[in-house]
Amino acid sequence: MKILNLSLDKSILDKNSSLARRVIEYGNLVGGYIVVVPGRDYREIRLSEKVFAYDSGGSNKIFQLINIYRTAKKLLKQEKFDVITAQDQYYLALIGWFLARRFKIGLELQIHGFEKYSGLRKIIAKFITPRAVAIRCVSQRLKRQLISDFGIREDKITVAPIFVNLKNKISNLKSEKFKKDKFVFLTVGRLVPIKNISLQIKAMAKLAKGDSPLAEEVELWIVGDGPEKENLIRVADEQGVKDNIKFFGRRENVDDFYANADAFLLTSNSEGWGMVVVEAATHGLPIIMTDVGLAGEIIRNGESGIVIPVGNQAKLKEAMIRIIGDEDLRRRLAEGAQSAIEKMPSKEETLALYKKSWEKAMKMLEFRS
Repeated sequence: MKILNLSLDKSILDKNSSLARRVIEYGNLVGGYIVVVPGRDYREIRLSEKVFAYDSGGSNKIFQLINIYRTAKKLLKQEKFDVITAQDQYYLALIGWFLARRFKIGLELQIHGFEKYSGLRKIIAKFITPRAVAIRCVSQRLKRQLISDFGIREDKITVAPIFVNLKNKISNLKSEKFKKDKFVFLTVGRLVPIKNISLQIKAMAKLAKGDSPLAEEVELWIVGDGPEKENLIRVADEQGVKDNIKFFGRRENVDDFYANADAFLLTSNSEGWGMVVVEAATHGLPIIMTDVGLAGEIIRNGESGIVIPVGNQAKLKEAMIRIIGDEDLRRRLAEGAQSAIEKMPSKEETLALYKKSWEKAMKMLEFRS
């Protein structure tokens, strides 16, 4: 079995990246695994005997997508592939669908969420998703959405949560000490509107503003970067809590932040999964999160975290106060979260689910024929 992967993640071009290491393991499952990604200059990179990555080149997004199509088409003409897997349900999926039809091979879509589900992307997703031979998604929540919103048959869907190496994470605990004498809430992620980090800042304002007894006792650490950063700084200033908010920017290694925080916040309006929540749980942090992604599946309200309605500032403030004031609750929720993630599929089980989905794409295509 040979797989052709259409991806947007250019870190595959770095042989030392975590993605490159993961993809090499994918290649060990099959006869060959080829990845095509957008970039500036056409080049071929050999990652292992079975795994190759191609930078398709292109000066802008439109030309990059055109070149992904051209590069993939050229590869399909040169050798036989069994499955095309596309990293999203939008433009890559459309390219994958055209190629799968032309070369009569199975199409698998990887569904990580619906963060950009609007406009032309929505039209493409509505058209392409039901036409995929197999679909791999990261959560039961997404599976339910695919069935209810797109009419996808359940047997076409494989749920494969993103694997996290728990041993590696736990071994890095307390590798750096921060000077802190306050209760620290931590959030990690891209600073974009859908993450709704402004909700955290506004809740902090209710906790720590003015004469509040918590004004000198609580901080919010924001680790990440993105187009919303300046707006979030402005919100913190307007809310009068700029001294309680610390922006650390993007960091390659965030283990030290997890290790030195007291609780973790995720307040996204939408998530496919929520990898940062799993990472926080491996570091023993109690979690407050909105009802998105793995909430209800891994993080259950009152058992392994506190789950609040999306966009509800009052509930967020209430949950933060509970976490600050109840050490036993923090311990119980942190232990519950760690117990929940220990039951997630192992690396070997996750890889087996990937292979199962590829085989499904092949067999269902044969059945259709």
